[in-house]
Amino acid sequence: MAIRLPENLVPENTPLAWMIDSWVGGGILEYENVEPAAYIHQVRFDASNAGPYLKVTSTVWLANEPAGVVDKEAPGQVTFDQLTKNELWMEHTGYIRVNPQSKQREDGSYEIEAMLASPVGVAHAWVGLINGPRLQMITDSIMRSGSGAAIDAVKVMAGSVASDLFYAVDMAGFGAPMRSYMAGRLSRTFDGSVDPVSEDKDLA
Repeated sequence: MAIRLPENLVPENTPLAWMIDSWVGGGILEYENVEPAAYIHQVRFDASNAGPYLKVTSTVWLANEPAGVVDKEAPGQVTFDQLTKNELWMEHTGYIRVNPQSKQREDGSYEIEAMLASPVGVAHAWVGLINGPRLQMITDSIMRSGSGAAIDAVKVMAGSVASDLFYAVDMAGFGAPMRSYMAGRLSRTFDGSVDPVSEDKDLA
């Protein structure tokens, strides 16, 4: 798994280091009353401001191509290059960090927490575990505006395999029980802007 040595990552968030980058790819989504559809996905884990967290942005577009075009065995970059953007499907922005009040568990995992908000009137508080290049998270609480989307719970499982980020999302919402919602694969882009080297660092 190729990663850069983070310049701006605070020590307590070292377990998140492998995530720092911009990632591109896509996959297939489907749900109650939603037919299988191909989608394009861009995610950014940003440590550039050296805060005690990573800033997260995630954007999903439906693709013009049908779901059958997506090759689940292909790298995320291949899927991203193959598909073309149609309408914006969803967007989230927020923060993720290792829980500063927790310690490493006996199995080597760390507790993580995140706060994410979307423009459809929904904000999520997440809790979970990260162990090496694998993580799992579930919503701890969800706040909705008066017109917010009727989402009750979401869980995510993700991991790095062959340098790509694989993930699966399950959701309970809109009157449906927890079930598979979307699954995809992302490739890192080696984006230097997510963790720029300090200009005043002494290189001598």
